[in-house]
Amino acid sequence: MGKINLSWIAKASIYVVICALIATGIWIVSSNQITMGSEQVNRPTAFIAADQSSVSFKVGGRIKQILVEEGDQVKKGDVLAYIESEEINAKVAQAKAAVAVTEGQIGQAQASINAAKTKKQQGKGAVSLTSDTIDKQIEQAEAVVAAAQAKVDALKAGARPQEINQAQIQVDATNKALEVAKDTLTRTEDLYAQGLVSQADLDKAKVANVQAEASYNAAVEQLALAKEGARTEEIKAAEAALHQAQAALGLAKANKAQVAIKEQDVDAADAMVQQAEAALQTAQSGKQQASAALAEAKTYLSYTKLFAPADGYIVSQSAQLGEIVGSGFPVFTLQETNSIKTAKFYLPETEMVGIEKGNIVKVKLVSSGKMIKGKVVSVAQAATFASQKATQNTGDFDIRSFGVKVQLMDLPSSVPVGMTVEWYGKENGTSQGEKAGEVK
Repeated sequence: MGKINLSWIAKASIYVVICALIATGIWIVSSNQITMGSEQVNRPTAFIAADQSSVSFKVGGRIKQILVEEGDQVKKGDVLAYIESEEINAKVAQAKAAVAVTEGQIGQAQASINAAKTKKQQGKGAVSLTSDTIDKQIEQAEAVVAAAQAKVDALKAGARPQEINQAQIQVDATNKALEVAKDTLTRTEDLYAQGLVSQADLDKAKVANVQAEASYNAAVEQLALAKEGARTEEIKAAEAALHQAQAALGLAKANKAQVAIKEQDVDAADAMVQQAEAALQTAQSGKQQASAALAEAKTYLSYTKLFAPADGYIVSQSAQLGEIVGSGFPVFTLQETNSIKTAKFYLPETEMVGIEKGNIVKVKLVSSGKMIKGKVVSVAQAATFASQKATQNTGDFDIRSFGVKVQLMDLPSSVPVGMTVEWYGKENGTSQGEKAGEVK
């Protein structure tokens, strides 16, 4: 009887062990299935990106001043930095002097033409002139001399005290207006910092300050011109015109004693006209060249300023104060305010069914959990890499990944570039990962 009980106990123990092994195997298989299911519903992620632009000088040089820092908001046209411009300023001054010289040459050539034409006309008329007509010519020539003399005297005398005084009054008035505009801008900036005024009010104050400064600078230049008086080349041109008028008067008086003039003198006068006109054309051509050189120098001078090409904020700065940078070197990287934000996902080929350009898809902002609507703007036509490699198991194969670029349509503007978004598939569809999760 005792042997029977021992045999039964042994059999029962073996049965319990077998049941335990079966239960353990079932638990292991279930755990693997759960793990595999969770792996299958892992969603692709991507980083938020946006177009950025490099801001660089058009000419090389040493950085003289930097006006912004990383993270600063800028407006299109804002000056971001300067490079040294002494050499270019010298070229501008040289070009201005060349233009002034050619203008004087043009004045002299024009005066020569007028004198030659006058002489030619007098020669033609003198062939049959009478004493009465010569007297009239003398009278007219004297009037021309008087007018030319008056012009020379006026240019040498410069502006009248009343005109200078009026210009000074204008400078004082615009200076006062500029001070008021600056005070207003300062107060508005303080109020804006406190949130008491809008951005539009601040912009108006800035515009008013710029306009007041421009008016003041214009008034200062006008006063300087009034004090300086006429330029040397203008006085020389007027004196040349006076000399020519005096010469014309002398000719008219000489004609009184010589009623007839030889035809060859008329021809000589015509040749003088042609010669003077040729000199005028040469001077005008010289002025065009000098003006072109001046325009070019001013253009290069403008290149010493680095302007913001669009509204945005400074992402990075690649050069420091005092460094020498070359033409085209990216001094700043600018993130445009209105640039379109996108995310590029790399989806396994099992997720690519039905994905095409123009699809509306869902993505989730990982930081907040907010669901965001997106639009597929491009789909790679070739696989990028294998997201899953085949194992030794029979029937396994590589799973390739394809790039899908999504435009984030309703992403809040406060979300910065670089944050992570998670793929949730087409708006009205179910992704393969979700299906796998349902199977689980």
